[in-house]
Amino acid sequence: GAAWQINQNHRVGVNYRSEVDFNLEGDASGLAYTGINGIQNGTKLPGSMELTLPATAEIASFHQLTDKFAMHASFNWTDWSSFEKLVAVIPGHPDSPDTIKVENWKDNYRFAVGTTYQLNNKLALRSGVAYDTSSVDEEYRTQTIPETDRLWLSIGAGYSWSKNLSFDAGFTYIFAKDAKMEEEIEDIPGLSFKGETSGNVWLVGVQANYKF
Repeated sequence: GAAWQINQNHRVGVNYRSEVDFNLEGDASGLAYTGINGIQNGTKLPGSMELTLPATAEIASFHQLTDKFAMHASFNWTDWSSFEKLVAVIPGHPDSPDTIKVENWKDNYRFAVGTTYQLNNKLALRSGVAYDTSSVDEEYRTQTIPETDRLWLSIGAGYSWSKNLSFDAGFTYIFAKDAKMEEEIEDIPGLSFKGETSGNVWLVGVQANYKF
């Protein structure tokens, strides 16, 4: 990451986080893997799955417009297009590697703007709004991860207890957009799920800061 202090009232920052590769290990069991005899005997087949969490990048800015009022904005990109499918390698299974689920995600973007109002020397009030785009098109949305667009509304405050000690608190309410989904159940011809996903999220955070 890096930050550029343009002048006393304006600064811009950028950051990048690389993708992270995981190799998950576990066991497979059930009718599709060990058959009826395997279920009865409790047989399990060891296997593994590679999973990559996406890279992200963000650019943000801060602008002190008056002695008391400041605005900030940010743009975030996440490389979710790398999340195409989940494939398990099960050496003891004739169909290995086994495609567990096809995801077909796409890159995700978040746009955000916020304000800070310095009420007095001790208390700062904050607010913000953000829009998070869905990482999957409607035709690929699944019950497992019913991804959809989201609107974030946030408020918060910062309190300077002393020269060295300060506290911050924030509250966010996320409105998840209602979205349709229709998913064919793999390995069971003619069986499908059709419905709608919806949901909202509350986030609350507090922190203490001490300068040595």
